[in-house]
Amino acid sequence: MRDVDLEVRPGELCAVIGASGSGKSTLLRVLAGVNAPSSGSVSVGEEPIWSCTDAVGYVPTGDLVHPQLTVREALAYAAALRVHDVPAAERAARVEEVLDELHMTARGDHQVRSLSDGERRRVACGTELVGRPSVLVLDEPTTGLDPGLERRLMLLLRELADRGLAILASTHATGSLTLCDRIAVMGPGGRVVFSGSHDEVLRHFGASSIDEVYTAVAQPLTEAPGPLRAVSAESPDAPVRRRGLPPASAQVRTLASRYALCLARDPRSLALMIGQAPLIGIAIGLTVPSRILSDAVLGPFYGVLLAFMLVVGAVWLGLITACREIARERDALYREVAVGVRLDSYLLSKCVVLFPLIAFQILLLVIAVAVLQPPDGPASQYLGVLAVCVVAGWGSAAIGLLVSAAVRNPGQATTALPLVVIPQFLLAGALIPPSQMIDPVRLLSDMTLSRWALSGIGGSLDLGAGISSELRTATGLEGSFFADGVGRPLLMIALLSVVTLFLAAIVLDRRVTAAVYDEYDEIPTTRHDTTN
Repeated sequence: MRDVDLEVRPGELCAVIGASGSGKSTLLRVLAGVNAPSSGSVSVGEEPIWSCTDAVGYVPTGDLVHPQLTVREALAYAAALRVHDVPAAERAARVEEVLDELHMTARGDHQVRSLSDGERRRVACGTELVGRPSVLVLDEPTTGLDPGLERRLMLLLRELADRGLAILASTHATGSLTLCDRIAVMGPGGRVVFSGSHDEVLRHFGASSIDEVYTAVAQPLTEAPGPLRAVSAESPDAPVRRRGLPPASAQVRTLASRYALCLARDPRSLALMIGQAPLIGIAIGLTVPSRILSDAVLGPFYGVLLAFMLVVGAVWLGLITACREIARERDALYREVAVGVRLDSYLLSKCVVLFPLIAFQILLLVIAVAVLQPPDGPASQYLGVLAVCVVAGWGSAAIGLLVSAAVRNPGQATTALPLVVIPQFLLAGALIPPSQMIDPVRLLSDMTLSRWALSGIGGSLDLGAGISSELRTATGLEGSFFADGVGRPLLMIALLSVVTLFLAAIVLDRRVTAAVYDEYDEIPTTRHDTTN
């Protein structure tokens, strides 16, 4: 962007138009305080934008509202994250006020996924309005809407502006621009070439329609770029609010509650998620010869295979449950980080919900295996197996969250899964015994949670004592591999899980940073810390 000088006042509806690539989205993100300008300044009233970003509501493109929630629930959770410092009764009152402003009261108890595209855009606006911003910035709010829905949404924005909001919206739709007080026309190179009323824009460009204006401004920029000075203004005496961020514990509770509710509202996926666990357990139990752990000759050999299959089941359940959970709500996450949601709180909220779910899945898995393959010893041996499998499942979920943070969409997460699963199985120690690995591979194996899970399960089933010299010679298996019992493997898996979650936080922070600054050649030297 260059030579931008734009001012929006209370009660004004201002549209930003221009060809694709002219810089409309970049300008709006700068005005909303999401992006930092490379030079120049952005202010609300007389305050710099960085000190009062809560005064600006920003509605980017993308899926910002969880489809499983009702409209009222979506606004309530948005209010809890944005205005935590007001009583719950007041937040509930704000939600009802916004529903009335959006003309959505009758649809308040309908799930978002049942709404039309236009109604979903309204709900996305509502998630910002519950914070009572003074300025509302919308990036392409009418994209994909038919002319009727586009007109209704623009009429709603006009109504909100008439109530005192300063509203700035980029759009490619030209049918409702007469509703706007001002139109800012962006040309090549990110310049605002003219700003004025609908009629003034037509006169300035000698055009009979806005469509002709697009043609008139589609000329390459010849002069040298100038500095950016983008201004989003309220009246000078308007109050500027600075709210403190909610404590991390409150964010975790709110985010975990919303996530759990969304999972519960998708019973088919939840049933598939839970139902696969006992089926995997039954398949494992029936694949190995019946009651093989009691066989003095073949028991240790098949016992290692049984332990390995339990590792496979636990790792799979953890990975498949978690690997898409960040990627599927990336757009909403980026916006919530911009309003103060901490990334560590977000990751912890995922763990709070996923870990009990995975523990229940693995309980069903281990019960099925224990019934079909009773141990050669007390039944309590399977308690150690359960503990190791649960912690391994949690560690795999941490890996899944890392994958989900690194990819751009759920499809990529699923595609990347073999790249994560196969090394876990190859390095576990059952297919290739650690004693037969070269030193670098053995070191890598020691940093793999599946290796410690196999050791812990085998130690709980007391497999090491039964490995004879003949079996050790034929397979390379060492009884000492299972000599650590359950305690050390649990500790190592827990340590690896914590490290993985820390890496997931770093990757997610870099993703958020890249999303914020992807329009710039260089990342500014100062920015808001997305982890605090």
